Amino acid sequence: MIEIYSINSVLDFLINKTYKMDKLNKVKYMAVVIGLVFLVLGCEDLEPTFTGQISGKILDQNGNIVSGDVTSDDLLVLALGENDFQEMRIRVLGDGTYTNTYLYAQTYDVWVTGAISAPAKVTFDLRKGPVKHDIIVTPFLTIPPPTLVGSPSADKVTISYSITGNEGHIAEERAIYVSTVSYPSRNTGSGAEWTTIRKTVAEDSGDLTIEGLKSGTNYFVRVTARAIGTSRWNLSDQIKFTTP
Repeated sequence: MIEIYSINSVLDFLINKTYKMDKLNKVKYMAVVIGLVFLVLGCEDLEPTFTGQISGKILDQNGNIVSGDVTSDDLLVLALGENDFQEMRIRVLGDGTYTNTYLYAQTYDVWVTGAISAPAKVTFDLRKGPVKHDIIVTPFLTIPPPTLVGSPSADKVTISYSITGNEGHIAEERAIYVSTVSYPSRNTGSGAEWTTIRKTVAEDSGDLTIEGLKSGTNYFVRVTARAIGTSRWNLSDQIKFTTP
């Protein structure tokens, strides 16, 4: 059986042990014990206080969310603390939100990276409490959520999609995902309990019919595209439908 000892019982043991020593060794031993006592008592002051919190949404110039992907670095909020040498990476979720509730109560420089044109760094002072701040960016490609064309059948659905370039950006690759997993992306894939269908398209807008669905199943649809000159993807928000 494993016994758990309190700090006091350990210290009692160490002190009682000195009674069996000669005077010189007792002085040396007690000095070590006293040092350990101060070390233990001082550990509480060394505990970090992660009381800082930041959160918000990434929005475009029209107030629409700019969707991210929890499984990739396609859209990131970066935060560099006043005493930090490496920025913290916060992934933007599919609903356009970002959050970190486990930060030091200090100031942070915050900025956004991805397939976007973003504003300059902003400074958040977390010593005064949680900071909620929406960040306005211009995505390379604006991709609104797709829409259903008619009603889905038991094994197929037709969707309508559109992709618009901003500031001279042009889409080079385009893909549409239909998945049983919420907010699907190129990292979702398929497995024993879930299915993802990926369809590439050549045009920036149109209607697409996806076949091979299962009846009585919830599906999530998302449009993604990559602009020329970047390895990161812009993503739409998702829509959900259920096959009859």
